[in-house]
Order: sequence, then structure tokens, then C-alpha cells
Amino acid sequence: MSNLSENRINVVLAAADITAINTAIATILSKVPANTTLTDEQRLSYNAINVANKVFAEDCYTEAQQNGSGIMPGFINLTNMQNDLTVFDQLDLIESALNNVTQRIADAKRIAGHEGYGQANVIYNAFKTANDSGIPNAKASYDKLKVRFEAQGNSTGRPSNTNP
Repeated sequence: MSNLSENRINVVLAAADITAINTAIATILSKVPANTTLTDEQRLSYNAINVANKVFAEDCYTEAQQNGSGIMPGFINLTNMQNDLTVFDQLDLIESALNNVTQRIADAKRIAGHEGYGQANVIYNAFKTANDSGIPNAKASYDKLKVRFEAQGNSTGRPSNTNP
């Protein structure tokens, strides 16, 4: 269980902040090139580009640009290839930044959940102790709360795992 005095997150996001975040997300999505959503099948079939593949693609572009005259067929469009490589780099930077944001949000959720669940177990145990001690009004709350542990097959009505 967490230290009861530790409370790393003790805020509620203001409605205006939630609106600003959602607006920023909508803005990001509106700037991602259109027609870039894949089906699950396409995600499996499209070639992923790793570092080696990216270097190879850039080398091919450079060679075609420098030495391709008279060799490259007319249907090869180097401008399109350059655009693909450029937007890949741009999206890679954006993805990295958004991955950092996503990780921070996941961490904040874990902290808040850990703290909330830890406090819930303390509250539950207080009702259990009060019920076991015959304190008036404790039984109804204890009976309501112990169902959560009984549903896990824990007939003792005690938390078996304090991690959320």
C-alpha cells in the first residue's frame, strides 16, 4: 500500500483545460494528412520502415537524383518520393513527442489510480474493523464494500492486492 501521507496528484483538471487539450488534439488530427487511416489488414501488409530501410530509401533517392538521368523510367516521381521521406521525418518527430505525452498521461493515471485505490482500501479496512468491533452503522457499508473482494473468490473480505 502507498504511504498514506503521499499524495502526488491532488488536482482536478479545469473544464477549460480539458477543452483546450481536446481542441489541441483535434487540431493535431486535422493536420495529419488525409486518407492515412489503415485497416488492420493494411497495417500488417504495408512495409514498415526501420532505420536500415530509411537509409536505403534515402540512398536510392540520392542516387536516382544524382545519377538517374537516362536510367530511371519516367513513371518514377522523385518529388513524390522526397515528399514521402520528408513527411515521414516530420511525423516521426511528432510521434515521438506524442508518445512522451501519452506516457506522461499514463503515468499520471497510474499515480492517481494508485493513490485512490490505496485510500479506498484504508476506508474499506476502517469499515471492516468497525464492523468487527460492533460499531453502529458500519455493517451496511462493510457488507456493500466486501462484495468487491468476494467477487474475486476472496471469502475473507480482505484486499488481496492493493495495486490498482
